[in-house]
Amino acid sequence: MTLMMEHTDCRPCQHRPWLSLYGTRLPVPSTVPHETLELAPIQQAIPNELMAIVFSYLDPYSLGKAAVVCRQWRILHEHPRLWERACHDAFHLAIPEKAALHKLMVTQYRFSWKRMFVHHPHLRFDGLYASRNTYVRTGVVEFTNHRPVHLVTYFRYYRFLPNGTFLYRTSPLVISKVARSMAIPAGVAAASGASGAGAAAAAGGGGAAGGSGAEAAAAAGGGSEGSAGGGPGGSAAAYWAAPRLPRGVAGPAGAAAAASERGAVLCGRYIVKGSQVHCALRYPNSGGTELRCRLALRCSRPGAHDRLDIEAIATYDRELGVLGGQQRGGDDDGEPDAPLPESARAHKRGMAPCVFVPWEQVLSSPLNLPASQMDFMIA
Repeated sequence: MTLMMEHTDCRPCQHRPWLSLYGTRLPVPSTVPHETLELAPIQQAIPNELMAIVFSYLDPYSLGKAAVVCRQWRILHEHPRLWERACHDAFHLAIPEKAALHKLMVTQYRFSWKRMFVHHPHLRFDGLYASRNTYVRTGVVEFTNHRPVHLVTYFRYYRFLPNGTFLYRTSPLVISKVARSMAIPAGVAAASGASGAGAAAAAGGGGAAGGSGAEAAAAAGGGSEGSAGGGPGGSAAAYWAAPRLPRGVAGPAGAAAAASERGAVLCGRYIVKGSQVHCALRYPNSGGTELRCRLALRCSRPGAHDRLDIEAIATYDRELGVLGGQQRGGDDDGEPDAPLPESARAHKRGMAPCVFVPWEQVLSSPLNLPASQMDFMIA
């Protein structure tokens, strides 16, 4: 039996009509007719160059809010000069040299100032860091067989200023009631120095702290540019140093109460090393009692920079040579990150993480809720 095979041409078929489409651009129909595409009135009145100058007066977080308004503003907010200034204002204490800051941006953040600002750890100056702490205390038995138990709640408040100083207060009051006392103008804190009698002058001399939010902002605006610690730019740093308190923030009633509130605020110095913040202050009523804190920066979401973990708190009484009740040690001119003496006392209570609260959210923050309603921890 012979198998017969028919010869077929193995060459591919030459009839391929889709080849004629190569290199041809087909018109894509637009969903919106061209005659209906009109610019907004603000886009018609202000060109992009002037709008970029307007954006330069915004702090980075307000700039991020403006980016969600429209497509044009989102494109404008990506301007590298805006984020370069924001990085200089945020990192001028940790990285004072411009060349080193530029090298860090190039090597680790792929030539993006915005990416560096979002991901590199830094402190925020437009609000307060608050730590809510609780503990249980046994009460006294009075005319009953039951022993009462009290849940004690208190707060630690930190406000960091761009000039390397910070304000500190511990209080049982919620953040909406202490925000006014912490809104001391940056110029007053800068002139007071870091410790000793200057801290008392800063805490007691901040007259604008008892006034309205606009008065405090105006008082801080006079020295905010100079109080930025030599940082470049001035608009964003001035905004961060001048608190904008919302209407309704409670203030102390009477001059005596206002002076007492201002006297409860202490002033100290801080330095930033990487993701750690070293703080040091001296109590004004005692020439030798010093407090030191070591804090760690972290973010709850990219770019937020809204958490401070308290890693260590210690106190030292240099004058009496005995252990004090809160933190610090060393010489008069010692740095905040100097080693603690052996007699320093470390504290384990009140180590809850600090949550950042912007000035415009001091009334709506969950930290204002009482312990009976706040059945969760902010971490």
